[in-house]
Amino acid sequence: MQNLPRNILRSQCLHFRGLATVPNRQVRNPRQLFKPHTKEQKDTRPLRPPPPPIVPQGLQAELDKLLANLDQAHKRKSLLEAHSQWSSLQSQGLLPHVPNREFASLNVLLSTLTPALLSSSIAADPTTARLRLKALQDLRDLAVILAAQAGTTTHLVQLMELSLQEGRVEEVFDTWKKFETLIPPQPSGSNGEVQNQTEVTARRQLSRPVLQAYAAQQDYRSAITSVLRRRCFLSSKITDSAKSLASPADRFLQVVGAVIKIIRNGATRDVLEGFTRGNNPKFAMHFYETLLAPGQSPDTPWVLIAKERPTALDETDWSTRPLFHMGEPAFSMFVAEFARCNRVDLAQRVADDMTHLGFTVPDLILNILLDGYAKTRDFTAAGRIYAQLSEGGKTPDIFAHTTLINALFQQGAVDDAMALFRRAEKLFGGEGKDSLHVVTYNAVVHGLLINGRATDAEAIVDLMRKSTSGPQPDTVTYNTLLRHYGRKSDAANFVRILQNLAASGLEPDGYTYTTIVDTLLQSNRPDAVTRMLDVMERAKIPANTATYTAIIDCLIRRKGEKNVRAALQLVNKMEADGIPANEVTFTSLLAGVTRDDDLPAMVQKQLADEIMAKMTARGMEPNRITQNFLLLAALKTDNRTGVDQAMRIWREAIAEKGSPGHIPHTTYFILLNGLAKNERYDHLQEVLEYIFRSGWQPKGSLEKLIKQLSREIALRG
Repeated sequence: MQNLPRNILRSQCLHFRGLATVPNRQVRNPRQLFKPHTKEQKDTRPLRPPPPPIVPQGLQAELDKLLANLDQAHKRKSLLEAHSQWSSLQSQGLLPHVPNREFASLNVLLSTLTPALLSSSIAADPTTARLRLKALQDLRDLAVILAAQAGTTTHLVQLMELSLQEGRVEEVFDTWKKFETLIPPQPSGSNGEVQNQTEVTARRQLSRPVLQAYAAQQDYRSAITSVLRRRCFLSSKITDSAKSLASPADRFLQVVGAVIKIIRNGATRDVLEGFTRGNNPKFAMHFYETLLAPGQSPDTPWVLIAKERPTALDETDWSTRPLFHMGEPAFSMFVAEFARCNRVDLAQRVADDMTHLGFTVPDLILNILLDGYAKTRDFTAAGRIYAQLSEGGKTPDIFAHTTLINALFQQGAVDDAMALFRRAEKLFGGEGKDSLHVVTYNAVVHGLLINGRATDAEAIVDLMRKSTSGPQPDTVTYNTLLRHYGRKSDAANFVRILQNLAASGLEPDGYTYTTIVDTLLQSNRPDAVTRMLDVMERAKIPANTATYTAIIDCLIRRKGEKNVRAALQLVNKMEADGIPANEVTFTSLLAGVTRDDDLPAMVQKQLADEIMAKMTARGMEPNRITQNFLLLAALKTDNRTGVDQAMRIWREAIAEKGSPGHIPHTTYFILLNGLAKNERYDHLQEVLEYIFRSGWQPKGSLEKLIKQLSREIALRG
């Protein structure tokens, strides 16, 4: 490992660059390999510009005197004297003329004094407590000067966090105001947005305690406005809506982040989908309750709950205008997301709130509620919503009828469901009317089948086939019948429905082939594949490469060595019948084998080798996807043979491509992760050295992985 640079990752912000001048055999200097990533490091420059060379007339002597006293105060580590001298410099406007060395000395002083005060506890004696608070105030004043003038914020952040911990929120706001007052003038954009990147860096460090102070006061407007104007910055860890946060302050900041995303992007639905990802609507409900919470300023509420958004609002004045409009579209989105999470109770609560707030609940929301109650089998509530849709002589649309028909069939009320279907036919069927949708017919067919009324279901399908104005049966219609007869092991009707599907001119879909596979393999007969092909032939489903590949894919998805062997048997059969297997066929096989965690690693490799041998015998070269699956199979074996095979695949790839940049990032991810898992650091070193010397510059996650592995190798010596 002596050839790998040991301190290759000393810098935190590094990226690759070309290595045309680096010797191929050995790399000693990591500076040859990496250079600072200027995009990430540009914000770390000092906030403070160089001191102006000219001191205002009559103040040079005073400045020299104060600087001399300041030097003595720093040497004696006297907080009182240092505070006095720095305060004098500030009051006389001399801070811009202070040399940088004095700020370095101030940083040393704060590093000495701050830890002791941070670790001290609040004294019971009033006099001692007052002295402690005075010392903390003096430290904060000095830390503000250091942060605003020199960009060093560590001490100020610690002191602000201490104020929060001890419940002195106003100290944080007072400190923040002083910081903003002392910042050297910088160019700003419209609406007061901070644009200077060096100032942004300092503000970013101080944002956390400031926003937590806003959280303590539940001041959403100030927090949101500060972030919108880029005077404060939210951490991406907080704004990630997929995370569940327990801290009230973090939940406050998550609401702030959500509102800001909506204001900037107008993507309310995307934000709500992020909240309910993983069917966890807990934070979405917290967000909703926050938007409707009382206690906002009656004169300038930050949430406007109204049917219409006033057009006379000044959209650029964030300090007074509402920041979020809670109108019918927003309510509808909350209802849809809660229903998607199967929390129809929360969706109903939103609809009830709309009624209490004077809104008319639209049919869209009622349809969502109807569907939600039907899915949760609350048939009483579903009937109530349907009745609500019918109030005032209105006619619920065809989708509301379909939802209730489904619910009635699920309840076992077949006669009621059919009566509602006949009513829908009269309302929506026939010439000059909104046509009944095929989804409605499919719902009726499915409902009749689950209630043991197969004859009636077939009669509905025959009616559809003979109709000249209504919808024709689609693939879903035939799949529904196939699934029913397959579960009943009714081979005659199963084949007949397949024949009808083929005769209709419709193409079988993935669900069709899955149904065929499930039906004919559930008997565990050794001739299941042959029987499957016989059924397809009798049903006149065309036997071609695409059909065989679809069935092979279905077999592979069932997992297990038996199904993989059946798929390989099917490949032999199709080629014996003169139907060539293509690269897609074999790639599908390899994908299924490598993704099947139920297969032992050795069996996976054995099957992958068999598939690869078939490809080679047919003169097929593995493509990029095939190579990745072969790598996965080889590296899962956890033995020397498999790793050596993976390295051979990689070496052949780079010999063919000529450059690592022509090999996909995914391939490197698979190879590097597999080698690390198998602890083959010799091969890891070979791959990494090749990347370093080639001049290729990987990006994103692959770059991070390479740095991590390089660090691990360096630590191992």
